[in-house]
Amino acid sequence: MKKAILLLAAALLLTCTACGESSSSIQSGTASSSSAGTDASSQAESIPSSEPGGSSSSAASPAEPPEESAGDTSAASAESSDGDPDIDLTTLSSIMVYSEVFNMSVSPEEYIGKTIRMAGIFTTNQDPETEQISCAVLVQDATACCAQGFEIIMPEDAVYPQDYPDFGSEVTVVGELQADRSLEEYGMIFLRLENVTFETPSDL
Repeated sequence: MKKAILLLAAALLLTCTACGESSSSIQSGTASSSSAGTDASSQAESIPSSEPGGSSSSAASPAEPPEESAGDTSAASAESSDGDPDIDLTTLSSIMVYSEVFNMSVSPEEYIGKTIRMAGIFTTNQDPETEQISCAVLVQDATACCAQGFEIIMPEDAVYPQDYPDFGSEVTVVGELQADRSLEEYGMIFLRLENVTFETPSDL
């Protein structure tokens, strides 16, 4: 079992080696642009106008479209009493989905036990010795050069391959986020989705 988990983890890590710092760059870029916009607005407000009568007024800044930020995920994270997931990543842009999945990996304790809905690419990996099948759902960043995601624990009665989505297909999955701590002594915690169901377009 540990070997299968390590193989799956290695596969996930390889997808991110090309641009492992993309998420940090995106977040830094967002913070920089926001700061620049604030400075420009402050300068505009400090410029007095030369209106007749010697009175001065603050220059009005042009209206700007709201920026997507990590705060926007609060709507997707609101818990519902009607059976909806605690966190719905399908309502976010590709940039924010990738960022939110990264946040879950960095601060897992804030998300453990929550029900997650996410759309991504379904992948499988088979251990050549034990023939055990490991599954995962991956999300890509905006440039499609990096991917990260969670292991999927399929239902016990699921038979491979007929009860599994096609390898590389896009799926929407709902599951409870839990942590595999079997390798925690080595400093590794793997997040996975349990009690999963796959949704079809008619379910959405």
